[in-house]
Amino acid sequence: MSILGNTVAPIGLALAIIDAGGSAGTIGIVVGARSAGNLLFVLAGGILADRFPRRLVLEGSSAASAVTQALVAWYVLSGGNSLAPLTLLALLNGICAAFASPASSALLPQTVPSELRPQANAAMRLTLNLCAVTSGALAALFLLVAAPGWLIAFDAFCFAVAGVLFSRVRVAASTASKKESLMSQVRGGWVAFSEQKWLWQAIVGSTLMNLCYSGTIPVLGPIIAEETFGSHLWGLVLGAQVFGLTVAAALIMRSGRRISLRLGLLALPLGAALPLTLGVYPVFAVLLLAAFVGGLSMEIFGTVWETTLQDRIEPDKLGRVYSYDALGSFVGVPLGQVLVGPVSAELSLRTTLIIGGVLMVGAALAIAYALGGQRTAAKEA
Repeated sequence: MSILGNTVAPIGLALAIIDAGGSAGTIGIVVGARSAGNLLFVLAGGILADRFPRRLVLEGSSAASAVTQALVAWYVLSGGNSLAPLTLLALLNGICAAFASPASSALLPQTVPSELRPQANAAMRLTLNLCAVTSGALAALFLLVAAPGWLIAFDAFCFAVAGVLFSRVRVAASTASKKESLMSQVRGGWVAFSEQKWLWQAIVGSTLMNLCYSGTIPVLGPIIAEETFGSHLWGLVLGAQVFGLTVAAALIMRSGRRISLRLGLLALPLGAALPLTLGVYPVFAVLLLAAFVGGLSMEIFGTVWETTLQDRIEPDKLGRVYSYDALGSFVGVPLGQVLVGPVSAELSLRTTLIIGGVLMVGAALAIAYALGGQRTAAKEA
């Protein structure tokens, strides 16, 4: 429910700002404020997820998110168009989301036996993919009968329902102790992250992959499409990638078998198929295949990565480790989008895509080396 609301709310907010006479810069400031809230508080969210019952953290976060989004909806629907209130509310909503993300990820392995964790992770990721596919259509249907502000109200409703559903989750008590000081928990989270070489190496590699992907595909992809096979077909290419993500998640769920770490590591370099193909041979039919393969590979590795963290990290430290993982993703995406403009202006669009793809392959091999070494050490132990 949270994911569904959050995929349609940005559409409603952007259209509401435009209807009020705002510009692309205004939208960027408001959206950026929400991202800043996520970035600044995600590590604190990890500490709370390990210090208190995760169900309670998620209930509180959902309630706070419902209130902030309801205030945004009320403000927009009542005709408010001032930048300051929208920016402040977006910042608060981003903070609420930062507290929810580590708790949600760390709660999931508590709900199923260890042998079913890959299927549970795949189910969660499948939900993400399906929401991404359906959000645009849902928003379009909504806007046929309602103003953009009601999409934000729908997000508030989704958060309220999510809070009720979280309150119904019953899991074993956390091993975390509130007697441990806050600073001790901060240090414990850092130690859990920094002392395990495989962990921080893999997260740094993932940050580089996110940086390269977010800078090439969303920004340069549409431009290459316009210059070659036609911008009207670009959506189908992205759809093929989402289809690959969805197929992989569905297969993992149905298999009932645990995916090996080796398969995930072998699949990961194929995530660079789309940027490399765009740079080398941007032909529509070939791009459809590359996008599908890239989606498959990213979903397979994503499920393996989630399961590896849940298997290898102590449960009472999992929220904090997830927060470092999320921080790497948050940093890599905007950094790639900022850097791609100057880099592509200095080089060329297709050269930038090729370099980005090569760097993704290199990062994937570095992650494979780190996790492969961890796997060997675990066997020896």
